[in-house]
Amino acid sequence: MAVNPKLDEIRSRFRQFTGPTLNADTWRAYNVYLSALLIFAASRLVVIAGINFGKMLPPQYPAKFTVAPLWYERLLRWDGEWYAAIVSQGYQYSDNPTVESSTVFYPLYPALSYATKSLFGIDQSIALLVVANVAALLAALLLTKFVKDELGDETALLSLSFFCFFPSSLFLSAGYSESLFLVFVLLSFIFMAEEKFALAAACAGISLGSRSIGIVMIPVILCAMARRSTLPWPRLLPRMALCGLLAASGLLGYSAYLGLKFGHPLAFATSQAAWHNGTFFDRFVSAVTFTTFQDSNVWAAGWFLGFLALSIWSFLRLRFAVALYGLGALAVPYLTLGITDSMSRYELVCFPAFMSMGILCRGRPGLAVALIGIFAALLLQTAALFSQWYWVA
Repeated sequence: MAVNPKLDEIRSRFRQFTGPTLNADTWRAYNVYLSALLIFAASRLVVIAGINFGKMLPPQYPAKFTVAPLWYERLLRWDGEWYAAIVSQGYQYSDNPTVESSTVFYPLYPALSYATKSLFGIDQSIALLVVANVAALLAALLLTKFVKDELGDETALLSLSFFCFFPSSLFLSAGYSESLFLVFVLLSFIFMAEEKFALAAACAGISLGSRSIGIVMIPVILCAMARRSTLPWPRLLPRMALCGLLAASGLLGYSAYLGLKFGHPLAFATSQAAWHNGTFFDRFVSAVTFTTFQDSNVWAAGWFLGFLALSIWSFLRLRFAVALYGLGALAVPYLTLGITDSMSRYELVCFPAFMSMGILCRGRPGLAVALIGIFAALLLQTAALFSQWYWVA
């Protein structure tokens, strides 16, 4: 057969162009992320089904249903209403410690929702859900990448499955800030793994602009720098100080805004009195003496203890910084709030615990499927109850 030099040249150039994208390793990487998208989509279908099944339940507060909401509006309950008010009316603050103020809600999520509303000319409710759900998708992909790089493909997909079907993962798609917070926390850990500590600290600072639990990232980043940097201490300390400031920038910026607008830079903290029972000191004493368990329900206490055990075990299998974050994500709300139903939202952002589940279920498909099935059933129930104004977290 005659050889066509021109055809061979075209084939050679085609292989050069497509070769990097068609090799087995690259296809395997694509398959992991495609699988991650399918897992995430399946979990969101469970949420949608739960929202629609919720119509069969009697509403917790019938007066709130004078006008039948659209299905997606059922994702804007509780905190979602507060965020919608911030987007439409701005922050409100009262010096009265018995009056609930919106300053307890950190600004990144409503700010991005306001920008989305203004840019696309949509209702603030839709803007809140767009931001939350886009962030949820990004968080799922970032979690997949991070765990894949740390522990491999199988553990990554198992960890993501447990995360996406966990009952409180409802709040990834509702009008809440958890998904946005996780995006920047996971970005921070990805940069930390590459020893790009300034970028990691900047992402941590942004995460702190969305949720107060982002404060945990400050010691995490400083510990990672101290353990992994090869610089001598005289050169390392100034860099650690700078990264500490960057990691705290979200809170510092919000405090400055509150000081300028209301004359109370600590309004995010002083407003907490109207939202929680007892003083901070009372709740702290209750936590350190374990009396908070007496006031909690069995389910909330059981979930917390399970996640605490997984977080402690993670110190044996995960990098120290990752395990430290997981423990801090549980310890801070426990010491400041105690065991409440809202603890499940802090458990959701404790992704090292899901990584531990993935490690434990690796090579055990029966256990993994059973656990995911239980989580999915509880997620369906949680979404149904939430849609009818039942307090689920």
